[in-house]
Amino acid sequence: MAKTKRQNHKRKAPDWKALFFELIVVFLGVTAGFLLNNWQLDKKDKLQEKKYLNGFLQDVRANIETLKQAVVSDSLWMVQTQSKLAQIKAGTITNDSADVVIKRLLKLSKLNVKKGTYENITDSGNLNIITAYDLREQIVDYHVTISGVEFIDEYFYQYFDDYVMPFIFNNVNMMDATLIDSDVKGIIAFSNVVGGYYSMVQQRQTAYNDLL
Repeated sequence: MAKTKRQNHKRKAPDWKALFFELIVVFLGVTAGFLLNNWQLDKKDKLQEKKYLNGFLQDVRANIETLKQAVVSDSLWMVQTQSKLAQIKAGTITNDSADVVIKRLLKLSKLNVKKGTYENITDSGNLNIITAYDLREQIVDYHVTISGVEFIDEYFYQYFDDYVMPFIFNNVNMMDATLIDSDVKGIIAFSNVVGGYYSMVQQRQTAYNDLL
């Protein structure tokens, strides 16, 4: 009887080598799964980063063309208006020239920049997915500059609404964009409106060039 109990006890003794081997297998399996999961996440992040960078590149290229056109347009406007502004200051502007200036004041434009990719990545909180620190910093600086340009554009529109349009409604025949009273071209309100508008175009072009 005692011998049988000893034999059973021996049969029930744990196989430490087997258990250790099983533990190693489990550990390696968990580690491999963890590493695989990290690799998959890293691969996904890199694909997402590439997608964002391609989006940034497309936005920047589109903005370059838009900015070039805007800079040329504002430059042409200023060149054409400089002589008329000098005539206003000297009190020698003619009725026809004054009407030309009025028509130019009514040609208000606004820059439409593309920043959809930046808004998508910041709204999702994924900006740090751009691994290159310098590049990420340049992207942020670029969009800060865009915000500055948009502020100037908004300020320009506010100036137009507050000063230009009231003057236009009170003194201009909107049917043909001519002064109702030709004497208006000699009053200070006319020179202030034109001079202020010219200054806004000048500031806007400087901002466009900085962004470009």
